[in-house]
Amino acid sequence: MSPAATDDYAIWPSAVAVEPEPAAVEEQPKAVRRSRRPEFYKPFHYLLLVYLFFYCSRTSEFLPWFHIGLLLQPILLVGMIMTGTTKAIFRTDIGRVMTAFTVWVAICVPFSVWRGGSLAILTLAVQALLLLFFMASFIRTLDDCYRVIYVIALAMAAVGVLSFLIGGGATGSERVGLGSQTNDTLGDANFLALYLVIGLPFLWFSSTWKKGIVKVALLLLMLPVLAGMSRTGSRMGMLALLLGTLFFMKFASASQRAFIILAGFVSIMLALFLLPQRITERFTAFFHGTSAASEEAAMSAESRKDMLLRSIQITLEHPLFGVGPGEFMDAEAREAMAVGQRGMWHYTHNAYTELSSETGIPGMVIFLIAFYRSYKGLSRYRDRFPSLRVRRAALSIQMAVLVSAVGAFFLSIAYSGILYAILGISAAFQLAAAKQYKLAKAQP
Repeated sequence: MSPAATDDYAIWPSAVAVEPEPAAVEEQPKAVRRSRRPEFYKPFHYLLLVYLFFYCSRTSEFLPWFHIGLLLQPILLVGMIMTGTTKAIFRTDIGRVMTAFTVWVAICVPFSVWRGGSLAILTLAVQALLLLFFMASFIRTLDDCYRVIYVIALAMAAVGVLSFLIGGGATGSERVGLGSQTNDTLGDANFLALYLVIGLPFLWFSSTWKKGIVKVALLLLMLPVLAGMSRTGSRMGMLALLLGTLFFMKFASASQRAFIILAGFVSIMLALFLLPQRITERFTAFFHGTSAASEEAAMSAESRKDMLLRSIQITLEHPLFGVGPGEFMDAEAREAMAVGQRGMWHYTHNAYTELSSETGIPGMVIFLIAFYRSYKGLSRYRDRFPSLRVRRAALSIQMAVLVSAVGAFFLSIAYSGILYAILGISAAFQLAAAKQYKLAKAQP
């Protein structure tokens, strides 16, 4: 029977408890007892949590002097050496594939239309790969995974609250961003929307195992996250939220589905009354408009369509190595000028064609394989793991992967950023869940 057919992933009758009784610990094999001893990696695990909070929330961008990455990266690198975990990433398919992807990006640099620009992108890709190394090294147990999910949930909740307290975005626009659109990652309303939607499944999961006032606070924090996403006016965010919700409802109980439908109806009614008219018009406009807001949205959609077609064309012209990491905009403008036309001077706004045009079809394929493994590898734990909490965690991570894949179709985010944190937690969770399952089976 599928867990979806029972109430809230009720544990199957044939399931056994994953956690052993305290009195039984002494009866376990030595290898099992050793695995439960405090390990030296723990201090670095907590440093990783701090690093992940700032990496995911991007709040350090508001403090130019606060270089948290430069401060913690060397410490975490030393920690990998001291704990002997520099090769931990290669125990997971996702880690091996993303390492191969970064190597391919490096291979494409000499073929770039501007090597200096591509080298800068390669630096970002290497730093993002380091995050995967850190996560593979310092996330070893399911409890470690739960803490990481909790920290990412808090990071996205902080983003939602700050979007109300600070705001930002494009000058003169009613669409909300966080910070300056030119200097801050989340100043772009679409980026902000993606980050907020990714935070929702993690907030939900964290609320299922926290208790008391913390549980209530986590549920309440979903309100500014949802409200902030609505105020961005991002149709990409709306689509990602819709698909993520439908995915969750596939595995939810009847009562959960009823609650989601009711909450969705109430949210739509509130949005119609509380959101500025220009925002609501933007949500309903795609390729034509009858007002200034809807006309702007339709023009944006048409521009994205043109860039998508142009990036596909450049992919076909440079199928193997592309035009160089990060160089679509320059290459497109050069080709346009060569035939007496004006260049678009925009990114592809699509991570998949960003890669195919800049690193060739091989780069895109490698990236897609990593995404596929990060999604597909969670299904067995979502469906068949004995522990309810593990199944819920797998579902929340899988929702985040799905939402990220949707966002990647509308944003140029292939070389760094939130995608790497999601890939990293998926890889670490799969390793930890497999290890825990083996330990459970080893018990008498």
